[in-house]
Amino acid sequence: MKRSWARAILFAFALATGAHAASSGIRLGPDGWFRTADGELFVPLGGFHGNMIPVPMVELSPEEFRRVEPHIWKTGPGYIDLWDASDDLMRQWFGILAANGVTAVRLFPRARIVGDVLDICGRLNPALRDVFHRAFAAAREHRIRVLLQIIPEPWLTGYMNEQALERYALPYYTKEELDRATPAQKRFLIDRKLVTRESSDWFTDPDVLACQKQYLEEALAWVASEPQVFALELYNEQGSGPDEAAELKWTEEIVRFIKQRLPEMPVTISHPGSGLTAFDPLKWSRQARVDFYSSHLYAGECGANNRVDFAAVTGATTTALRSGIVNFPGEWGVLDSKAPEEILRRSHRDALWLSLLAGGPGFMQWTYDFLEEYRRASEIFHSLPKRFSPERPGPVVNIGPEYRGYHDEAGYPREALFRAERRTDPRLRKIYEAYKHSLDIGVPVSFSLSGGMPLETFLGLRSKAFPRPIEAEGGYQLAYLADSSHRVWIAYLRNRRVRAFEKHFLGEPKESRLRLRFRLPEGNYDAEIVDLTAGRTLHRRIAHNATLDIARRTSNDYVVVIKAAAGK
Repeated sequence: MKRSWARAILFAFALATGAHAASSGIRLGPDGWFRTADGELFVPLGGFHGNMIPVPMVELSPEEFRRVEPHIWKTGPGYIDLWDASDDLMRQWFGILAANGVTAVRLFPRARIVGDVLDICGRLNPALRDVFHRAFAAAREHRIRVLLQIIPEPWLTGYMNEQALERYALPYYTKEELDRATPAQKRFLIDRKLVTRESSDWFTDPDVLACQKQYLEEALAWVASEPQVFALELYNEQGSGPDEAAELKWTEEIVRFIKQRLPEMPVTISHPGSGLTAFDPLKWSRQARVDFYSSHLYAGECGANNRVDFAAVTGATTTALRSGIVNFPGEWGVLDSKAPEEILRRSHRDALWLSLLAGGPGFMQWTYDFLEEYRRASEIFHSLPKRFSPERPGPVVNIGPEYRGYHDEAGYPREALFRAERRTDPRLRKIYEAYKHSLDIGVPVSFSLSGGMPLETFLGLRSKAFPRPIEAEGGYQLAYLADSSHRVWIAYLRNRRVRAFEKHFLGEPKESRLRLRFRLPEGNYDAEIVDLTAGRTLHRRIAHNATLDIARRTSNDYVVVIKAAAGK
């Protein structure tokens, strides 16, 4: 009781004072990586539709199953909404996630898909707030943090949806509260005003904006009291309105409002799962002034082709966006695929590691497939020194002409954004080819929108044109992060041929020899060679110019971590 009273007092104080200090302690550093207040690296791994608990993955007592069964979302394996989950079930679920290396989930501001939402026409929904508070408490026991969407999707709110207004907003208001409502609130709650989905009113109507800001005053004070929230996303997959300029202006206004009250809270936006092929993420990120971009990528939508598989497109997307904004996937998936399970697993593994080694500070997916692939990534990044800060790769490739030409609105008007021909545009393919070339020659690159070598020049260069502290011989592709000031290198090695499964272009493992050569700064090093496929780890003390024969013939995937030997 004492704790709840103290929390209530702090919440009331935060609401009264206007500007709040986010209590998570997580900050996005100048190097583009998240860290705790004491400098420890925080890598968000996991994601998912975090409101939903898959029934087959938890143990339910007969009594609990009878209680939740009427509300199970009967799609796929079946899901239980956090709204219906007990504290014990939440603790069990977050424990399962943590055991698999998951460090973050992504929460939608709603219950039961189309039920209660956080914004009930200018107020914070008290029932949903309490459900999330219970979920945050369960997540905290397992050191899992939350990327929280703070604005519900427009069509689920009482500003646009009559059912939401009548069924999910009004019941929270007493007659006295309706009498005290602001003029903007009364237009919805009493006059039953509704904006339309076909117009941009949701983004331009002054009453909607006034109510949203009133709601945010309360919601952000609450968020400031919840240490598990490490970042805020505006709403899921923006771009729903017919007027992009109007939505961009609204986005800029909402981000500014959040930053005035939570200046240190990282804020992001997302678009539907087309990666680079639809909206221009850099344009939106620059105008909205967000801290990072949350790319959403789905196989078949992002421009993968018979030369560049979907996982490589994922890495290329982060590399391209790093020219202007920190990026990591907030949704990712190969859905409804005819591919064998092993290829789906390898695609997920590739995308995870290629994203991280492209400088993306995290990786989140949509479904709960292959959770265990996060374990080694979580362990490895958690083992790094506190001051670990990888440098941007030195070779700089100018993709500006290709990127700007591709996103030229005169060439691709808004109505053409999701057409199939946009995914095969030669300018986009060139960007992807440049990233694939960097993997083939084992030379990480930075992309730039201005300056650096022309893209065509880079495509003509071979590996010998660049200094290479780590070399892979035998046909394997190589990606790595380097923090040479702390003498730490993290490398990922894979060997793939591209195979088409209907509209999905995925990487199929192929065999070859694998030998590693090192040209590190002089000294001795500890090498950790992790065979992700076989689940084995080898430890070796090596010299700076060592050669390691990994396998005469293999198609396995490897992570290699190099650290300066202790005392050297």
